[in-house]
Amino acid sequence: SYGYDKIERIYKNFYSAYNKYKVSYNSIKSSSFLNNINIYPNRVIKPFYIPSDQYFKSQYYLYKIKAPQAWDFEVYNTAISLALIDSGIDPTNPDFYEILYATQVVIKEDCNVISSWEEYFPNFQQSNPNGFPHGTAVAGVAAAVRNNNFGISGIAKMKIYSFDVFRGFCDGDGFLTEKGLVKALEFVKDRFSSIPGKVIINMSLGAMGECSPLVSSIINELYNYDSGKKFILVAATGNDGIEYVAMPANCSGVVSVGATNEVDEVASFSCYGNVMKINGLTAPGVNIFTTLPGSNWSNFYNEGIISGTSFAAPIVSGVMGAVWAKRPNYTNSQIIDIVKKTARDINEDGPDKKYGWGIVDMYKALSYLEADLTEKGINDDLVAWPNPFYISKHGYIKFSIKNSILYPDDKLMIFDFSGAFVAWAEKDSTKGFLWDGKNSAGYYVAPGAYIAYYKSEKGTAKTKFVLFR
Repeated sequence: SYGYDKIERIYKNFYSAYNKYKVSYNSIKSSSFLNNINIYPNRVIKPFYIPSDQYFKSQYYLYKIKAPQAWDFEVYNTAISLALIDSGIDPTNPDFYEILYATQVVIKEDCNVISSWEEYFPNFQQSNPNGFPHGTAVAGVAAAVRNNNFGISGIAKMKIYSFDVFRGFCDGDGFLTEKGLVKALEFVKDRFSSIPGKVIINMSLGAMGECSPLVSSIINELYNYDSGKKFILVAATGNDGIEYVAMPANCSGVVSVGATNEVDEVASFSCYGNVMKINGLTAPGVNIFTTLPGSNWSNFYNEGIISGTSFAAPIVSGVMGAVWAKRPNYTNSQIIDIVKKTARDINEDGPDKKYGWGIVDMYKALSYLEADLTEKGINDDLVAWPNPFYISKHGYIKFSIKNSILYPDDKLMIFDFSGAFVAWAEKDSTKGFLWDGKNSAGYYVAPGAYIAYYKSEKGTAKTKFVLFR
C-alpha cells in the first residue's frame, strides 16, 4: 500500500527505500503489508560539537555564561553588527577574517581640532594605548570567528566595524576627550543609518565623573533611534575598584558591565555603584584568554590572558547580539530586559550595586525565548499525558511526538511560565520522554502551569500542561 520512488541496496541484504507519499515511519512500521520485512529509520549522524578553535578550552568564561549550551539555540534572523569604540583591530589575525568590515574609521583629535577619516584595513596599524592592542583583544571576546580551526571562539556571530578613537595627541598619544567620544558615536549613528540590521555598541573605555549633558545627548539619540530598534550601548564600569561607575557606563540608556572572577566573585578592581541596579550586569573579566595581533599564536598564550572590565563588557555585548538576532522584532529595552532577568542572581536579593542584575547567562537568555508562548504558541504534535499531572497520583508525566520516533540527540526541556528553565525530561527509549516533577536540583516543583519544549534535527514543538502535587 506504500509506494517508493527508489530502492537501492546498501550492504548485504540491507536496502534503502524512499517513501513516495511521505507516510510516517510509525505508520509504515505498524502496517500489516510489510510481509516480515524489518524497517529502520535512516538516522542522521552528527558530530558531537565542540568548536575546533585551538584555545576553546582555555576560555573558561564561555562555560561561566553557558555559551556552548546556548549555541544550540542560536538563530540569526537579522544581521548583527558590533561597533567597537576602541583602539582599532589588527586585521592580520585570522579570527577576524570575513567579519571585520573593510574600513576602520579613525577619530583623531588634538587639543583644538577633531577630524575623522577612513583607512583600508590591509594597511591598517591599530593604535596601542599604553602599549597594548586593546581593541584587538576586546573584539575577539565578543566575535572571534568560531570553528575556524584557529585561535578562540567568539560569543556571537557579528560583523565588526572598528572605530579607532585613541589616535589623538595633546599631552601624548592615546588622547581622547568627551568631545572625541561624541564625534565617534555620531559617526556610528550616521554610518549605520543606511546599514540594515541591529547594532551593539561596545565601549570598553571611560573616565571618572558624571555623565555630561554632551555625552548624554548623543547616547539618548542612539538609544531612541528608530524607536529603540537599532542600537544597544554597552560600557565597562571601570577598573579603579571603587564605588563609582565610570562615564559612559553611568549614562542613562547604557548597559553598565562589571567584572567577576573564576569563582563568581566581583573582581577587586571592578567599579560598582547604584547605577548597577538599573541596567547593570556582570560577566567574567579576570584571566580572559583572547585575541592578539598577528596569526602566530605559538608565543601568545601567556600574553593573551588579561583582566579588566574592558573584557567583561564584550561578553555582555556578544550575548545581547545573540539574543537580538533571535528576536529582531523586539526593541532594545526588551532585549536588555530579557538579558537582565535571566542573569544569575548571585546574592539572590535582586539587583545590587556590585553584581547589578547578576552574571549574564547566555543559555538561559536564549532558552527563555524558546519558552515564550507568545512568540511561537502551542504545537499539537507534542502530546503530554496525563494533563493535568498529579505527582502523588501519577508519578510521571509522559511526552510523545505524533507520528515520529526519537533520534539520539532529541531533547525535551521543562520551563515554567516565566520562561525559567526547570529540568531536562528523561528519554523513554524511542517512544517519548518522562518527567517526575522535579527540578534540576532534585526537588519537586511548585504546582502550576509549565511548558514542555521539544528540540530535534527535525524541528521543534511546544506544549503546556498543569502540574499538581
